[in-house]
Amino acid sequence: MLSFSKRSLTALALLLAMLMLLVSCGNKLHVITASGDTYFDKKTDTYYSVLPPAYEPIARGEEYGTVDLAGMTQTLYEVVGQSPTKYLCSSFGDVYYDRDASPVLFDAWKLSAAYVCTNTATVISELTLHADKEEHAPVLDDLQAAIVSGANVTYPSYLTPKRIYVLRFTSQNAPGLYYSIKLLQYGEDIYDVVKNEAGEDAEVSLGNTFLYDRYTDRFVAIDDTVFRLLDNEELAPTPEGETDQP
Repeated sequence: MLSFSKRSLTALALLLAMLMLLVSCGNKLHVITASGDTYFDKKTDTYYSVLPPAYEPIARGEEYGTVDLAGMTQTLYEVVGQSPTKYLCSSFGDVYYDRDASPVLFDAWKLSAAYVCTNTATVISELTLHADKEEHAPVLDDLQAAIVSGANVTYPSYLTPKRIYVLRFTSQNAPGLYYSIKLLQYGEDIYDVVKNEAGEDAEVSLGNTFLYDRYTDRFVAIDDTVFRLLDNEELAPTPEGETDQP
């Protein structure tokens, strides 16, 4: 039977207490305070703001800190591929960025790929467009241009799309993040009323395929190239000097 002296037991207890203290200190999360739309990490002297909901973390890393929002404590996590003093994320997918280091926004993204994902609880990518593939590069360019500067038209809330996907873009210069937007296709063409050359109202077809950001209510007409790729249709080459954009 093992026996210990009183002195040995006291030393062992002190050692265990020190180990517990070290583990506790090592695991202590950053306390981030919220003030309006600003979030402050006193430990690193970093002020964060939140990116629009279209920006999402690709993967959530280690627990980093906590923040009290509307009386509830939320855990914030590192974004895999980014420094936690630059980006954090919540369990809801919100992305927090260092306010003093301007984030690279989508209009300046150098696209790597776009994943065409199902709009379901279990996300499945049914098609990947790669920027380094000759046939995909112009498709990605057109999609980015449409999102950034395409004409915004009225969202037809009275119609239900026939097909719904989510485009998730990745970028060489914004590692660790997705930019996500809905890809919709309707069973019929959508029409909008515009002024013609005579200044009169005229109904114009916008086609049946659109990009939609429900947070900003941005609704932009595009061609059906992505759906043709999804359906394994061969794309006809675009004549030189013309564009496949509507």
